[in-house]
Amino acid sequence: MSGLAEFDQVVVESAGVTARTGSEICERVRRLERGTGFAAFADAHRSRPITEAIIDHASLILTASTAERSAIATLAPAARSRTFTLREAAALAVVPGFADEDGIELEGVLDRFAAVIHGRRGFVAPSRRPKGLRRFGRTAAPTDPFDIADGHLSGSAAHDRTIAQVGEVAGLLADAVPRTAPRDVA
Repeated sequence: MSGLAEFDQVVVESAGVTARTGSEICERVRRLERGTGFAAFADAHRSRPITEAIIDHASLILTASTAERSAIATLAPAARSRTFTLREAAALAVVPGFADEDGIELEGVLDRFAAVIHGRRGFVAPSRRPKGLRRFGRTAAPTDPFDIADGHLSGSAAHDRTIAQVGEVAGLLADAVPRTAPRDVA
């Protein structure tokens, strides 16, 4: 999305529901090449817990799991309409648009994206086959199809699968956000 005029003012921040303050980005993610500026981002990244102030200033909040989404809603109930799991946001983004979406007039591209996909809630069924992590020959599926399991403590193969799932969904969202812009902008 970088290079598109409507994204010039977008700021991406990271904070976690259970994050320990000051931890560096994990080595498996650091080794990935994600394009221009990623190495500098990875070097500078330090984990931090999410706060009400971060939530209040966010146009769109994306989580890995429904448990994290619920924790955000508990901390700041007014943020529910702009808080989604990654998979939920991606699924809602591809639901065919409704005629009244053109009437959504919000300044920020992410404000509009959040409003559009929030309006589509209830119009998409989650995948019936969530992809979980393998443990001892069995698949430990996430409890909700919109969840992405945390692979940090489940071994390198599970961690790699989690990273791949996040990358896949992030790519879908990067393609979808511009498509929800008003028709005269895109």
